[in-house]
Amino acid sequence: MRQLSSLAAAALAAVLAGPTLGLAANHREAPITALDHKADITDVYAFVSYGENQAPATPPSKVTFIMGVDPLLEPANGPTCFPFDPEILYEIKVDNDHDAEPDVVFQFRFQTEQRLPGVFQSYVGIGPDGASAPFNSPPPVAPGTLIVPPRIDQFSDPGLGLRQTYTVTLIKDRQRIAIASPDGSPFFAVPNNVGPRTMDYAALYAAGTYHLGEGIAVFAGTTDDAFWIDLGGASTPSTCAPSAAASRRSSPTPRTRRTRTSPPTR
Repeated sequence: MRQLSSLAAAALAAVLAGPTLGLAANHREAPITALDHKADITDVYAFVSYGENQAPATPPSKVTFIMGVDPLLEPANGPTCFPFDPEILYEIKVDNDHDAEPDVVFQFRFQTEQRLPGVFQSYVGIGPDGASAPFNSPPPVAPGTLIVPPRIDQFSDPGLGLRQTYTVTLIKDRQRIAIASPDGSPFFAVPNNVGPRTMDYAALYAAGTYHLGEGIAVFAGTTDDAFWIDLGGASTPSTCAPSAAASRRSSPTPRTRRTRTSPPTR
């Protein structure tokens, strides 16, 4: 089992980032990690968070952690569309007393379902009603038979062929505490945004942002990369910078996987 000091955070939210601008998402500079890109940490962010209805001139009561992994993602790179690796233990470690030892650890572990084993695409869907066989469809497919399911609007929809769930564990004072939803339902990772004809990404993003008790929120999925760099131009400026700059207007933005948490401060 491979381990990775990444993902998670105090009150968390894991995020998968997908491309938008098209050159490079950053950062694939570690030679060994480049051979294991799903374990490659791109960025880690930590910042205090103000509450939605927080009174003016009061100190923040929460902290947010975000971890990005798996750089250089491109939405068109189907058909599997960047799942988290179930063989990796993703971790965020927090040192509160500056002794270089973790005082709080958040662990993310993912499970993968292949719900459409006979279809090579990860996600299948079109429109509100799907697509059915036409009136002149030859046997054995009867007219009106549903061929393509409706657009994916929720995690239970049949077109969500590759579906991932995950667990979150908090380790503090040598105790392991499972962070779970109040009703015991699983956490679903938000899939890669493959377009509005196939899925309602906004609805899935909202459903995949879990607000738990005690100010904890959790998210895991694919989003635009928050930190973009012209990787080609930065690495070889004498040869790549002009062409990279010229292509920037038409290229999609790169993406990366991330984790984010915003728990109450301790």
